[in-house]
Amino acid sequence: MCPSKAGTFPRSWLPAERLDTAHSRNGDTMRHSRLHLKDDLMSITLQQWLSRQPYTQSTDSDRYYTQLANRIYALVKTSPLKHRLNDDYAKSLCCDIVGYFADILSETGLWAAFLSHHRTLYGRTLPFFPAENYYDGEVNRDDVRVLLWYLLGTHDTLHEILSPLDSALLETADQIYDLLESEYETAPDSPLLQEFCLPEQNEIDDPDARYRFAEWLFWDSFLLGPSNRSLARQLLHEVHDKAYPEKEKLRQLEKLRRKSLYELPAGPLALFAHEWVSLLWQHSFPEEPEETKELHPYYLQFTQSTGGSPIKYIASYTELDRFLSNEMQWGEAKGGHLSHLSRKKNFVLYVTPYKGMLIASEVAQCISDPANPCYDKEKARREAISLLTYPGRCPIDLLLYLCSHDLLPDACFADGDHRLVADNWDFIARCLLQDYYRAV
Repeated sequence: MCPSKAGTFPRSWLPAERLDTAHSRNGDTMRHSRLHLKDDLMSITLQQWLSRQPYTQSTDSDRYYTQLANRIYALVKTSPLKHRLNDDYAKSLCCDIVGYFADILSETGLWAAFLSHHRTLYGRTLPFFPAENYYDGEVNRDDVRVLLWYLLGTHDTLHEILSPLDSALLETADQIYDLLESEYETAPDSPLLQEFCLPEQNEIDDPDARYRFAEWLFWDSFLLGPSNRSLARQLLHEVHDKAYPEKEKLRQLEKLRRKSLYELPAGPLALFAHEWVSLLWQHSFPEEPEETKELHPYYLQFTQSTGGSPIKYIASYTELDRFLSNEMQWGEAKGGHLSHLSRKKNFVLYVTPYKGMLIASEVAQCISDPANPCYDKEKARREAISLLTYPGRCPIDLLLYLCSHDLLPDACFADGDHRLVADNWDFIARCLLQDYYRAV
């Protein structure tokens, strides 16, 4: 059992319905009647759709969105991607896509905030695609392609991240876009979503209001929620396995969820919840105060031993232990230094001025550097992309150095497009590594 959303009441305490006075794109007030499926034929229920919303009342808009989610579900279940998705995740994915559509229709700004900060970070509208003839505030084909890639990447049951240019992904995304585009002019917006999200309808300086908004963004919105769904299940299992009374389980779960909300980044840009709230409600990005830093003693020792280079490649544990003992002047150690690495190979040592030295194993074979004797082009073709997509495979400080110095030229998805990764490596890492990326 999950606690109810912060600031709301159990659904049974509220009026069953509120009349929806939503508006279509052409400005007409709507009592939406274009329903294509009977309720008993729907795979995605109204309750499932409402569980993602920051409100509990059902409206005509919500019934329309549920119907639309089912139409997308029918497309996805017959699409070239159907083998990648179990039934529950297919339904979840469809609700997220309709969440994007509702955000665009209602002008609530989630996708716009993503675009704005992506432009700030990278100088272009979207990753992967040129986004020519792009229309802000409307449904765009490349939006749906990027969104579908992100949603699939957060699921990844086959342990393989598809290329954004994968033909099956593009075909499915384009079918979904065609459906959304056909609905765009007459689809209703969501007054209740606007009421919850728009800054002009909220006390944006009230800590409780900001927390409620951040909580929904983090766990349930189409933009941040997908990156946290596995975490939500993990926390639920963690509490369920404890021998707590039921009320204590709920209290512990809320404590863990609150801690996650404050400490972990989320969404396709791996921003913290307070950063997303600032983008949406203040239309600005919070600046972090400058920290006073001292030069780490390992930095001087390391760079002196390498002739000034901040990076060193070592093939075996024996060589690693010798380097630490002699060049880093750690002295001899019984059983060797860092003996837990004794069965590893292909080490990369990297030092930064203020953090000191880090050691990564089983990655040197992927790095194309004239100074690297461990580089293996065939292995790099197979494995280099995992440094960007597999959390924990490569420390982020090292990864940023490698990519910014073009030392992972073999990194590519299954389609073999190295340029695609080279042009979008930072976004890929942010999106798929999440808290490992923000560990800088």
